[in-house]
Amino acid sequence: MGKSATSLSEIVNQLACPATGEVLRLEKNQLVGETAAYPVVDNIPWLFPDPKHVLADWRERADVLLGQIESEIAEVKTSIKDATSELTKKRLEAHRALRIQQLEMLKRVLEPLKPGVGISLPKKQAFGYRLPLRQGLLGYFPNLARDWGTDFEVENAALFDATLTTLQSGSTIEPKNILVLGAGGARLAYDLAKKFSNARVVAFDINPVLLLTAKMVNEGGKVTSVEESFAPKDRMQPGRTVNLTAPQGTASNLSFVFGDVYALPFRNQSFDVCVTPWLVDIVPRRFSELTASISRVVAKDGRWVNCGAWFFDFQSQAENISLPEAEEIGFATGWKPEFSMFKETPYLQSQFDNHRRFETMTLFQWRRNETEAPARPLPDDRIEWIRDINRPIPKFEAFLKSSETFAVMAWVLAQVDGQRTLKDIAGLIAKENGLTEDQALEAASSFFDRYLKDRRFREQ
Repeated sequence: MGKSATSLSEIVNQLACPATGEVLRLEKNQLVGETAAYPVVDNIPWLFPDPKHVLADWRERADVLLGQIESEIAEVKTSIKDATSELTKKRLEAHRALRIQQLEMLKRVLEPLKPGVGISLPKKQAFGYRLPLRQGLLGYFPNLARDWGTDFEVENAALFDATLTTLQSGSTIEPKNILVLGAGGARLAYDLAKKFSNARVVAFDINPVLLLTAKMVNEGGKVTSVEESFAPKDRMQPGRTVNLTAPQGTASNLSFVFGDVYALPFRNQSFDVCVTPWLVDIVPRRFSELTASISRVVAKDGRWVNCGAWFFDFQSQAENISLPEAEEIGFATGWKPEFSMFKETPYLQSQFDNHRRFETMTLFQWRRNETEAPARPLPDDRIEWIRDINRPIPKFEAFLKSSETFAVMAWVLAQVDGQRTLKDIAGLIAKENGLTEDQALEAASSFFDRYLKDRRFREQ
């Protein structure tokens, strides 16, 4: 192991309760305030609203993920035994070896999370907080190989150079406290820490796999991950193992914090620079809420630097904003636009992959004005009739269609008892719905085939 990274005690004076803003103090490996206490996971503050529920949620997700990978490994092993082609066996063995390596890595990285350990929780969540449904443990997993593998240095350099150009566009004064929101695998945060060695850099993210791995790599731990191709050039070589290393040794001024960008667990005006790499268009709530949240923790005359894609994908087109609209929103929450540019950059260009992906980054620097910081919001993105239980639920046509679909699906699945055959269930469907045996058998076959395929794609 390399020398220790920044100790927790060195950043406690920047931390605050994510719900109330109260000051926190470090006591017996937890952060304690007057009304709440927060755990510390592998020396990383766990500063989510309702921290016990979030810890239980991530543990459950970790259990499910590890179980899924173990099942896949077993299924591939069976497929290898059944294969009649030596080439097929060789391809499947390569795939299985990658999955085994990934499983071993994830078990090691997630050990501080203590998967398999249940938590007894009250029924009511204190702040109504929940993890985003689309946020999985393997979200952005390929970026770990990109951030810390030796074959992606051109991409990392391009991102860092563009970020640095944007940061220095309005000032040559070196920052003292840098917050990287949505740090992911934290390579950009690491590069900033190495560039500004006298600054304190905090890498902040919601995903345990990403931050726990980044911390391990930064401290000199030996981590072997996998790089698996999205579209392999050669199916016989679906990927490879990758040794993750910090290229310039430990960044002792780099710290890590878990939490939610909409409930930032930092004291007001704690940072003079906030960086958001590939974040603003993937978070699930309105841009105005993000700008207000960042505005609270950045000091007056501080800077916000954004770098990454600009691809908002809300159902409502009104929320899929342009950069000029974003600037208008930012102005209302304490920001003055000073610099922007677009830059094309390579992204996850693996030597094993058919895809040669480029992304055009939207970079900007905004400066915090003299307005007072907005009040700390209570994180609740539910719509009005869910927040107010006395309001009637709108009679959406989608609800009616879904209720009919789910009722049929639930009835069919309830007939599965481990004994009935597909022909048996088709007979029940024919009797229940007035179909011929052939029609019912076709319907049952189609239903189960589509159901299993839907699950297969949706759970990846």
